Amino acid sequence: MSNNIKIVKFVGFSGSGKTTLIENIIKKLKISGLKVATVKHDVHGLDIDKEGKDSYRYSVAGADVSVVSTKDLTVYKIHKDLSLEEILNNITDVDLIIIEGYSNNENIPSVGVARKETNKGFKGDLKKFIFLSSDYTREELSQMGYQGSFANINDIDENVRLLRELLEV
Repeated sequence: MSNNIKIVKFVGFSGSGKTTLIENIIKKLKISGLKVATVKHDVHGLDIDKEGKDSYRYSVAGADVSVVSTKDLTVYKIHKDLSLEEILNNITDVDLIIIEGYSNNENIPSVGVARKETNKGFKGDLKKFIFLSSDYTREELSQMGYQGSFANINDIDENVRLLRELLEV
């Protein structure tokens, strides 16, 4: 991975709006010409193969790596658990990597995401986040002891502005 690639992680409980927020941020960043990669940690597991298809048969046969390529998409399926660092080291030719999950990795700048309706609040100490994205008001966040940068989760332009400013991307 190039040292010029910026990395940010979005952290929040399930249902907090992380995926929708990231999706909308990506759309805005792409309009401005940035190249964006995403990394999603899925604790539930994932299988992109369909039983009976060639790639599935190769995996079942024991292939360590399977690649499926079309005119529009190439998918590498590596049959082993990779650390976040290993994953990030394989991403090149982008300006920004956005991570969803991996909340235990403290070395990556993080955005805290929460919605009031989940009644779960933020995942972790508020001081660890570079900014918060939420439908909580500034006053409610102050009552929680938070005085840092904040964007309403529904204000995508403000989320993008803060992200670009704080990451210098």
